[in-house]
Amino acid sequence: MDKLDLLADKLDFVYKKEEAPGDIRSLVAICLNYWYLFCIGIVVCVIATFVYIQYEPSKWNISSKIIVEDEKNSPTKALTNGVNSDLASLFDIKSNADNEVKVLKSRSLIKRVVYLLDLNIHIYDNNGFRKAELFDEAPFKINIGYKTDKLVPANYTLEVLNSNTFRLVNDKSAESVTGSFDKAVSLHQYNLTLHKTQYFKPEGEYKIGVQTPKQVEKELDENLGVGLDDKQATVIDLNLSYSNPERGRVILQKLMDVYLQNNLANKIRIADSTMKFIDKRLVVVGAELGKVEKNLEQYKVKNGISDINAQSKALIEGANAYQSKLNDNEVQLAIANDLYKYVSDEANPQVVPSSLITKDMAFGTAINGYNEMLLRKEQLRLTLTDNSVIIKNLDQQIELARQALVTSLSNYRNSLHVSQSAFKKQNATIENKITNAPVKERIYLDYAREQSLKQDLYLFLLQKREETAISQTATLSSCRILDDADADEKPFAPKKSLLYLIGAIAGICIPAAGLSIKELLNTRINTKADINKHTSVPLFGEISRGDKRSKSLVYNDSRSAVAEEIRALRTSLKYVTDNKKGSNVIMFTSSMSGEGKSFISLNLGNSIALTGKKVVLLELDLRKPKLLKNIGMKDDYGFTNYVISPEGCVDCLVKPFETNPNFFYISSGPVPPNPAELLMDGRLKTLIEDLKKKFDYVIIDTAPVGLVSDALIIEEFVDVTFYVVRQNYTLKTQLGIVNDLHRTKKAKHMYLIVNDIEMRTNTITGYGHGYGSYGYGSPYEDTNSSKVADWLKKIKMNVW
Repeated sequence: MDKLDLLADKLDFVYKKEEAPGDIRSLVAICLNYWYLFCIGIVVCVIATFVYIQYEPSKWNISSKIIVEDEKNSPTKALTNGVNSDLASLFDIKSNADNEVKVLKSRSLIKRVVYLLDLNIHIYDNNGFRKAELFDEAPFKINIGYKTDKLVPANYTLEVLNSNTFRLVNDKSAESVTGSFDKAVSLHQYNLTLHKTQYFKPEGEYKIGVQTPKQVEKELDENLGVGLDDKQATVIDLNLSYSNPERGRVILQKLMDVYLQNNLANKIRIADSTMKFIDKRLVVVGAELGKVEKNLEQYKVKNGISDINAQSKALIEGANAYQSKLNDNEVQLAIANDLYKYVSDEANPQVVPSSLITKDMAFGTAINGYNEMLLRKEQLRLTLTDNSVIIKNLDQQIELARQALVTSLSNYRNSLHVSQSAFKKQNATIENKITNAPVKERIYLDYAREQSLKQDLYLFLLQKREETAISQTATLSSCRILDDADADEKPFAPKKSLLYLIGAIAGICIPAAGLSIKELLNTRINTKADINKHTSVPLFGEISRGDKRSKSLVYNDSRSAVAEEIRALRTSLKYVTDNKKGSNVIMFTSSMSGEGKSFISLNLGNSIALTGKKVVLLELDLRKPKLLKNIGMKDDYGFTNYVISPEGCVDCLVKPFETNPNFFYISSGPVPPNPAELLMDGRLKTLIEDLKKKFDYVIIDTAPVGLVSDALIIEEFVDVTFYVVRQNYTLKTQLGIVNDLHRTKKAKHMYLIVNDIEMRTNTITGYGHGYGSYGYGSPYEDTNSSKVADWLKKIKMNVW
């Protein structure tokens, strides 16, 4: 490595040691630079939030509680010996409170409430900014008569004309109808009748919304919350969110009332079905018991039997124990047979009384499920026809449940038959021991056994009939309202503080996102990190943006930041040139026109000349020569004339600047048709060799190397190449040209100079040295800056 490269490495060390800004720090600094966008964003978003809050209707929370009574302690279960509660514990049926939660959220219950309260009809006050729903304070009530089952949602504007008439306008179809209060107004889908209330005023404008019932059901289901207060308790919490607290309270209260009515009606229906079944069986069993008693009476009269022989007393007592078991078994078998016939009637499915079974409840779950589906079908038939798809699907489910129940009953009967066979076998053993008993006594015993069986069955049915009758009269719902529906004092939505906070955050995030996207989509060089990322060519210097963008000498204002940066380039130049060896030919080029190479070459040459060095500026941009023209110099005789004319001389080309006796220039001359060929002429080498002897520095301004190859032709005669890039102007992809020139050694000792750096953002971009802080003038210094700007400037300095 030669001395020039070592000096260049020393120079480059100054810039490479500077810390490259991190992505987050860079983004924060950019945001601080555009603080006014964030202020505007926060103000706009907060105003938008205010408008939203004024427009969005308030929502209240309405709450209530329902307690589900313990089935085992209820009056009905006390009368029926707690049979159903025993079934629940036997078959591990889920808690009744969990089932009631599902019932309260059921679609059929919500649909019933919507129908009873006409919840698909809404009245809004259209006189203010916020369209609030009216209910108890509404100036009129609406009765609706539907003409079709398929409703289409519609919104109407109602204008009260006077105390008797109004105008109704459909907002969508612009249909206008004039009607009178207390008289039906015929519309396409329904008839509306408006009745005045005590809040009526003979003027004003209102909105009327008519939704489909399904829409209201869905909204009510979404806003209704039902859940257990505690898993260990049976208290159900109900919560409803609604825009009108009074109407929400009425809705929730009606929901609980309808639920309790349905619960009570189901219990009464089950009791009625059980009573009907017992009455039928009492008639049959009573007739059988009468026949057995009559036969026994006739036998006793015929055989003159008044008492049982004392000799067989002990034997009979031993047989009674097994007889009692057999009687119980036969009672259950008789009931099971009757239930089997009852359920087997597929043409007339009825509710099955499960309370008649006192032993072996293996099919209890099937009976309960079957009864629930029958009750469900009866409820749906109030609003649906038998041809409805829902009814048909439910019929199929009922038939499957009935078949499962028949199978369970058949299995139960079989188990009873097996038990009966065992009891009879044991009785046969005892009967063998009484073979010596008188024939009359044995016949009497058979009659007595049959009578006992029929009598026990008859008494059992009578007992159940009385229990069912008392239960039917004193039937109470298993649930009761613990707390009536009540609304909170204040609405829970919209939450103003939260919305304002969200608005303020949005006012910060939106500009930040916009700036991030802007930086992400930026394809031009903006920061020093962009240069370090795309090229390894050393950075020689930086030039700030001046107050005047023209290519002129800046030394008229020697205290400006640009003038000081030009001096910094002049100072650093000694590290890359060596006058003792004649290494004083400097070339300026760039990627494209407008990057400032001519401006920098002109001012650097002028700065060097002020130190007493003789400098000549050679304009070799033969295609678009503008440098000398921009500063008002004549271009009558230049390099083109010199090459074309054989007798041209160097002294004729060199002309002095009037403002600096040590600074000279050579113009490009007229624009030639073949500039590349002129530069390849041997006289260029002769000219440069001659200038090197006469001047300390030869500065060459060339055409952009990214557009034409003129600079590469001249490169073999130069010692140092300065490649000028411009902030927010040079494309990042154009640094590939720099890399190619550096990698292929097409340019010797090449360095980068960044031009047109914005002083306001120099701490953001990673450029600049803050000259204004050391007494050098800055075109952007504002003596009347606000306190906010000073405060943000201090923050940026601390962040960076």
